[in-house]
Amino acid sequence: MESDLEQLLEQYLSAPAYEPQDISALARGMGIDSRRRKELRALLQSLLEQGKLLKLSKARYALRKPAGGAVNGRIIRRDNGKLLFLPDSAGEAAIRSLCPTYDGGPLSLPERDARDAMDGDRVRASVRLHRTRGHRRRAHRSRRPEAGELTLQVRVEEIAERGHNRWVGIYHSDGHYGYMHGDGKTAPERVRLTTPPPPELLPFMSILVEPLTRPIAKTEATGRIISVLGWPNDAGVQVTTVIHQYELPDSFPQEVLDESSAIPDALSPQDLLGRDDWRTRCVITIDPATARDFDDAVAVRRISGGWELAVHIADVSHYVKPGSALDREAMRRGNSTYLPDRVLPMLPPRLCDGICSLRQGEDRLTRLCLMQIDESGRTVKADFRDAVICSRLRMSYPEALAVLEHRTESGDTEVDAMLAEAHTLAQLLRQQRFSHGALNLDMPELQVVTDEHGFPVDVLPEESDIAHQLIEEFMLAANEAVAHALNAHAIPTVYRVHEAPDSAKLQEFSELLKSYGIPVGHLATRTEVVRVMEKLRGHADEPLLKLALLRCMMRACYAPKASGHYGLAKGDYCHFTSPIRRYADLVVHRGFSRLSGGKSVPLPSAGKLEEISRHLSERERISASAENEAEQKMLLLYMEHQCSAEQPREWDAVVTALWAQGVVVELPLLRLKGFISAAELPGSSRQYPTCHAGCRDARFGACLRPGDTLRVIPVNIDPATGFLDLRPA
Repeated sequence: MESDLEQLLEQYLSAPAYEPQDISALARGMGIDSRRRKELRALLQSLLEQGKLLKLSKARYALRKPAGGAVNGRIIRRDNGKLLFLPDSAGEAAIRSLCPTYDGGPLSLPERDARDAMDGDRVRASVRLHRTRGHRRRAHRSRRPEAGELTLQVRVEEIAERGHNRWVGIYHSDGHYGYMHGDGKTAPERVRLTTPPPPELLPFMSILVEPLTRPIAKTEATGRIISVLGWPNDAGVQVTTVIHQYELPDSFPQEVLDESSAIPDALSPQDLLGRDDWRTRCVITIDPATARDFDDAVAVRRISGGWELAVHIADVSHYVKPGSALDREAMRRGNSTYLPDRVLPMLPPRLCDGICSLRQGEDRLTRLCLMQIDESGRTVKADFRDAVICSRLRMSYPEALAVLEHRTESGDTEVDAMLAEAHTLAQLLRQQRFSHGALNLDMPELQVVTDEHGFPVDVLPEESDIAHQLIEEFMLAANEAVAHALNAHAIPTVYRVHEAPDSAKLQEFSELLKSYGIPVGHLATRTEVVRVMEKLRGHADEPLLKLALLRCMMRACYAPKASGHYGLAKGDYCHFTSPIRRYADLVVHRGFSRLSGGKSVPLPSAGKLEEISRHLSERERISASAENEAEQKMLLLYMEHQCSAEQPREWDAVVTALWAQGVVVELPLLRLKGFISAAELPGSSRQYPTCHAGCRDARFGACLRPGDTLRVIPVNIDPATGFLDLRPA
């Protein structure tokens, strides 16, 4: 119930003649004496935090007016500080009706029109056509403006949801209680602290702060310290910082744990009713050596005219019911997040590591996609069933690779024979996929190995060998088969979609290829993109150019309609194979019941599916950003240690430019840039006319040119930028 003071304040602020006032003027205008001034201050602060008030320049207050006719979207702050407004799908359609030349994507947002919106905030914004300043001066007022004279102008009207409700930064002791220095993106660059610091806090420690006011115009943000995280260069603190920056949930609510603890550890006879029994058949799992949850298992056998491929996926939907506490929490998280020293799972360990995990020698419930594939690699039939399995063998990728390369045996002749058939089938599927126009954009993955204290001790590349390819091709085939069946039967679900690349970015990439002397046609056609990728194979700059092509691609996302997957060259595609770690797969499994004849549950409406798709795409983006940032922090910590090591590790570096001061290089595996000073290169006379010219060097042959590869050793690193000083090995 509103207090009398709140009612009085709302009436005063909503009066037609009201002009924004500071707290003193408000108190005088409302007739509030000095004894209630403190109560008024607290009320203003509360309404600010609820988003009901705006705090303008000179600490003046005004009601936040509802945004009629505005569009919804999200705020993005680039690394260069530029603000963008990214409308949702409905907003894009509304803007396109206003401006037919608008082709989607983010719009520039002036700082003055952002109010106090920050990166990640969900907002309602007004978008209108605006004549540019130059055309406004030249044009007659009565003349209808042409399309080229207009631009879209965005103004934030209302903040619907904050992207960051906690700020992480470095403590500085200047001022009364000190201030926090943030990264300028997930937290303001400067936050004045309004409460005394705890006694254990020392300058330059990492802290977690609760926002009290946010920066608007030239006023600084304020906040209070929630906890002291520790020294920022400690490995564990760096990962904890990322968790707080992205507000990732690192513990489960008690009601979720209670619900999961009530689930039995073993199957009952009732669980097996209506299921295909595969417990005596040869079914195996192949996963990373460090994996703890196993949500997919495969079986392959040769049949007349081709192969039978069985892809078993853990039946998580049997245990996680719609609307339950487990379901709500899984939906909130969206997916599991994999950090260098820990995993933040989507489901409690009792499920993801226990009853849902397809452990060797234990009975488990699965969803089965049973495919018949002919000699050409075409799926001629797909059946969908509920099943129960008992995994014959749990194999890691290195173990499976050793068997496939005939370096060892698994100890089970049936498994060894099945692996050989599986390899033949997987390579056929892979060949067919690329012949149909799929893009091979796989970049070498990096695994940062940590010790028991969370400190990075090694960096290992994860290559896509034939064991990885085997599982990858089988999962892709199952995802496509399930998506095609769901779409054909008009069963509501969530699809995985990937739009064609941005034409403007492709044009920039085309110019880049030409600068490298690579002939290129019209990249708007898939065949030309595939042809260019063939040309890049084995090229000295293949890693750099593939990365440039990746940046042209749109981000894959979830949607309630199957509009195709550009990168995989598939019309129908969904995520079906990882329900332990992705909520989208769990949604698909619930629709799968309509195909398998199992017990059905009510499926979401079209509007609800749209909402789920948006939420899951956003959660995926947040997790990916957190994973990348945590990996980058640990990688920089590892390289910082390497710079002072007695025998630092050598790395392959690709020359990207040559200057009078030295050579600019990129380390493809680490995706870091570096510089070799001219003083480190042998030879006394070198010339660098342009960045694409060569330089003579006795050690590396007649000439160093962009694209050349050399071995380097790290000498120094700037932790803020990740830029390395290097010397030749």
